[in-house]
Amino acid sequence: MSLLRGLFGDRAGRRSEPAPAVVVRDVGHRVFVERAPQEVWPHLVAPGAGAELGVDCVRVVPLQPPELVAVWRRPNGRLWAGLSTLVDLEPGVRVVSRSQDGGADLTLTTTLEPLDGGCVVAQQLSGLAPTDPGADFARAWLARALLGLKADVEGIPRGRTRGPASDGPADDAATDSLIGHGGTSGGARAVVPVHQTVSVDVGVPPERLWEVLRQPSSEQLLKPSLQQVVRLDLADEPGREHVVAVHRRDDGRRAVSVSLVVEATAPARTVERDLTSAHEADVVTTIEPGELGARLTETVTGWLPAGDGRVVDASALAGLIRARLSVVKSLAEAPEVAPRRDPRTGFLPPGQPANRVADPGPAPDPAPDPARDRVPDLPPPVPAAVPSSVLLPPPHVAAPAAGYDLGPWPTWGDGGFSTETDLLWW
Repeated sequence: MSLLRGLFGDRAGRRSEPAPAVVVRDVGHRVFVERAPQEVWPHLVAPGAGAELGVDCVRVVPLQPPELVAVWRRPNGRLWAGLSTLVDLEPGVRVVSRSQDGGADLTLTTTLEPLDGGCVVAQQLSGLAPTDPGADFARAWLARALLGLKADVEGIPRGRTRGPASDGPADDAATDSLIGHGGTSGGARAVVPVHQTVSVDVGVPPERLWEVLRQPSSEQLLKPSLQQVVRLDLADEPGREHVVAVHRRDDGRRAVSVSLVVEATAPARTVERDLTSAHEADVVTTIEPGELGARLTETVTGWLPAGDGRVVDASALAGLIRARLSVVKSLAEAPEVAPRRDPRTGFLPPGQPANRVADPGPAPDPAPDPARDRVPDLPPPVPAAVPSSVLLPPPHVAAPAAGYDLGPWPTWGDGGFSTETDLLWW
C-alpha cells in the first residue's frame, strides 16, 4: 500500500579572443585483475546468487529492457538508488550505460583489455569534468566498485581493497548529501520532527477500502508521476519488504526512491518509511470502522531543518495529504460499473477482482506496418540481463550545469524539506 517521487561574434571589429581550451569532461579508473577477460566477464554480467557486485550494492533490479535500477547502502545506513539504461554491449569487451535520473547526463564505459597474466578493467565516466563538485565522489565510486570486483574475481576479502583514497570521498559525500533527490541537504544541520494528521470518512467497509488501496493501479492514480513500483527484499535485509518506485519529474527526468514497509496489518494499518531522501520521513496509514463505513487516517512525520531563523510551516503538507485522501475516497465510493482495463497498462480499475471479466473496451488500433514505421539507423537492441552494479553510473551526481529543479512544490529554507524531494517516494 504505497500511498505514499549563444555566443556572438565581435560586432565592433575588434580582434576576437582565442578560443578557450577544451575542458575534458570525464573521470576514470582502472584495475588489473589476475584473470583472463573470459573469466572476468561472467562476474560482471551474471554474478552468483546474492553477489551484487560493487561495494555496498544491495540490489540490482531489471525494469523494462534495457533499464536497470540499482540500490546501494550508504555508510549512514540510508540508501542511494539510481536508474540507468544499457546503450551498447559487446560481450567480453565493452559495456556502455547511461544514467536516466539525477541532474546530469552521465555515460559510463567499461572495457576489458587483455594483458599478460590477466586483464585491465577500465572505466570512463563522461559528462562530469574533473573540477566539478561531484568528481571526487565519482572517482571514489569507480575505484570502490572496481576494487570490489577485483577482490571477488581473485577470491580475496573485499576489506583488503578498501582504503582512504576510495572510501574517504564517498563517505564525505554521504555526510554532505552531494548525492540525493534534492542535491544538497544542508549537511549536519539540526532538524525537528513535524507531524501532520488528516482523516476522512469513507462510505465502504474497512476490508473494501483495504482492497482498493492494495491495487497496483491505485498508486499511479494517486500520484500520476509514478511510473513503476517493484516490491522486493534487499540483500542485507532479507525478509523485509522494500518498495522501489520510479517517478517522472516535471523537468522530464526521472528519479528512484526506496521505502521500507515497517508494518502491514490487514485491514487496519500500514507504516512505510522513506530511505532515500535527504531527511527521514514516514507515513502511518490506519483504517478504522466508522459511522459511514470506515475512517481513513494518514499521519506524516517529516524532519525539517531548524535554526538560523527558519520558520517551520507544514500547512502545505497537510493540504497535500487532504487532497490525496479525497482521491482515495472517490475511488472507494465509485459506483459499481463494468470495469475497463487501462489500454496502456492492462490494469483493472482499483478494487476489481483479478478474475472478474472486464469490458475489453474499444478495439485496439491495427498493428503498425513495420516497413512503413521503421526508424532507420537505430542501434541494435541491448540485452537487459546485466545485473552488476559495477557497470552502472553513480546515482544522482549533480553537475553544476544541470542542477536539480525543485519545481513549484513548497520548500522550507535553503536545502530544506520539500514535499517533492524528501517525500518523493510517498
